[in-house]
Amino acid sequence: MRNNFSDIPPLDKTVPGVQAIEQLLQPRLHVLYRRRAERLRVLDSADGGLGEASSSYLGFAARLVEEQARFVEETPLSAEQAMPISALLGDGLSAAEKPSVSLLESSVYWQDAFKAFVSILSPQMPQQVAASLHDLAQSDKATLAAKASALLNGTYEDVEAGASVFLWAGLSVFWSQAVALAQPHGAGEEAPVSHGASCPCCGAPASGGLVLTGDREGLRYLQCSLCETRWHKVRAACTMCGGTEHVDYWSFDTTDAPIQVETCGDCHGYIKLFRQDRDPDLEVVADDLASLGLDAALEEQGFIRAALNPFSFPSR
Repeated sequence: MRNNFSDIPPLDKTVPGVQAIEQLLQPRLHVLYRRRAERLRVLDSADGGLGEASSSYLGFAARLVEEQARFVEETPLSAEQAMPISALLGDGLSAAEKPSVSLLESSVYWQDAFKAFVSILSPQMPQQVAASLHDLAQSDKATLAAKASALLNGTYEDVEAGASVFLWAGLSVFWSQAVALAQPHGAGEEAPVSHGASCPCCGAPASGGLVLTGDREGLRYLQCSLCETRWHKVRAACTMCGGTEHVDYWSFDTTDAPIQVETCGDCHGYIKLFRQDRDPDLEVVADDLASLGLDAALEEQGFIRAALNPFSFPSR
């Protein structure tokens, strides 16, 4: 069954003439979570070709996304709570700044979200993992802040894999609302500062690329793994280094497959593209998680993944 709704607000049809390409797209967060959870459940039911263990993990991911939606609905972030993050966001002239450990320690919203997710979902996890998560949730703010800082700075190996998913989920509901409240620039303003596949608003890695359908058909946007912002990237150019001469596209299927991998022969990076113009049901995080076989094939060829899935952290 197809999703007939989008988390991207429609174009304003009252604006005359040809509209400028919007540099940033902010999602309707409640719709984004609903679509993601539904897509994860569809892929879970279909098994995604990944086997029973991976299929059950898709179901767990769906439950965590549903809890993110519930937390945002029941405990929305206030403008006052968002202020410390708003000061760090990229503004079109400068890149986003990383938060200090002290800022993360004093910002209780994401910590409350993390603890809520652990409380609700850890009983459904293996006993050893649940016990570890429970211990972390009971630890002091400084410990939580240090682990969150490690994740935000890309030192993923410093945080246990199970904890990373829950911590990032809490950080994400914080950052996504803070960015939305800040209302960063859009169409007609200076293009955002984006380094490679890093978000111009918060600096986190992209989860993947989207080629849109509907009013914006054919336009490519990268989607942030942390704040969920989408930012425009021209097609046929490497999202990491900007090169154009050695960009190739891979898939397990035909050349018109809805999920492709874009590789660059110059920087040897790669990122997945999810072609909603070919399959509007695709959702970046869910379909990336269900297509890890593509990653394995590309990494065997020596390419390095540039994206981050919030449910699958690298162990390097």
